[in-house]
Amino acid sequence: MIKIMLDSASDQGPALRETYKLVNIPMSITVGKKEFIDDNDNNFKVETLHQYMREGKQPHTAQISPQVAMETFEAAAKAGDDVIFISISIRLSSSIQVAKNAMEEVKDRYPNFKGAVVDCRSASGAGTLLFLHGQALVEAGYNFDQVEAQLQKSAQEIAVFVAVDDIDWLIKGGRVSKTVGRVGSLLRVKPLISIDDTGFIRDSIVRGRDRVYTKMVDRLIDHIASPYEGQYIVVSHVGRPDMAERVKNYIIDQFGPVNIGIFAASPVIASHIGLGGMAVFGYEKKPELFEPVAFKS
Repeated sequence: MIKIMLDSASDQGPALRETYKLVNIPMSITVGKKEFIDDNDNNFKVETLHQYMREGKQPHTAQISPQVAMETFEAAAKAGDDVIFISISIRLSSSIQVAKNAMEEVKDRYPNFKGAVVDCRSASGAGTLLFLHGQALVEAGYNFDQVEAQLQKSAQEIAVFVAVDDIDWLIKGGRVSKTVGRVGSLLRVKPLISIDDTGFIRDSIVRGRDRVYTKMVDRLIDHIASPYEGQYIVVSHVGRPDMAERVKNYIIDQFGPVNIGIFAASPVIASHIGLGGMAVFGYEKKPELFEPVAFKS
């Protein structure tokens, strides 16, 4: 059996984990002097993170544990399963190198085990999008090599746009200077950023909260080819499910009836873009190997 796994930098949620019996390799989160294991709502709740952020506390995230990665991959190998692990971008975390090292060691111990690591080129909904794509291919009967090759390629074809509600979070995360941040706050402008292999890139500056969210969707649509049947788009939010629904409806108004999943943003993205932040993720073109995603969030 092919097992597709994620680290906790990808957006998940109870429904996704339950539907696919998802195996998650957690990162850790530090707030002040407290350290938490980001096990996706089992012990550390996303609402807890949001509360710390409302109190003005800056979360910091750390890579996955080498030991946990090794144990997770080895358990799959012992069960006779093969693994495709989708990781946060190497530009954002060293987790992917930890995963690759663990994967190679398990492959050495278990010659019949197939394992691969896919860099999602960003985080959050990008990993979710790849995961759901991979699951659809596995369920349709594609083999390990076909699924891995397609996900490696598709990871390079994801459009990502992020709207930031409070520029102070970009200052805290070192993404913009304090001077630029002060000017932005005084002018009440909202940054719109994209993410690629080089990390966070400022796309544009927009005045007004509603405008930055609609601009975010417009930029995504600019980067996506003609709509195709079964297309799936991910909307991620930091503590704003109401606004996420509005963004979803705006996408449908502009783009037609596509399948849209709404997820609470992973702590990795949330800690950088802050409360009220929003992100959208979609393939720039239809993948060569493609099956419609059945999952409804």
